[in-house]
Amino acid sequence: MSSRRQSRIVAMQMLYQIHITAEPVQRVILQFWQNREISITIRPFTQQLVEGTTENLKTIDEKIQATSKNWKLHRMPIVDLSILRLATYEILYMDEIDAPTSINEAVEIAKKYSTPNSPKFINGVLDGIRKNYKNPSETKSK
Repeated sequence: MSSRRQSRIVAMQMLYQIHITAEPVQRVILQFWQNREISITIRPFTQQLVEGTTENLKTIDEKIQATSKNWKLHRMPIVDLSILRLATYEILYMDEIDAPTSINEAVEIAKKYSTPNSPKFINGVLDGIRKNYKNPSETKSK
């Protein structure tokens, strides 16, 4: 498994914990590093994902809500919501990662950690976010 995928999985777990416990972001990050044997090499990218996602959560949630027709955020499984938030952050704010890569990674994580229907749902929402909110000149060739 790539170190980037490992970072995304740990970031998803941190976002899940932040959502459930409402603990401060930095406290959750610190507890993860202290209580688990996690390679130091994945920490910078993981931390960037978690901090970036939480700092932009209002905008990210608005985009997810607007794109996920007939689904309110509070009704989504928290694992799915955490994956969607993480991947939406990548799509909207991390220009060095192309949107199809972010979507594929989110789908693969959903296959392992969520319900059988989640990968299709996550793929659809993230593709809508890519089409509706990503710079159009960047999505034409992808």
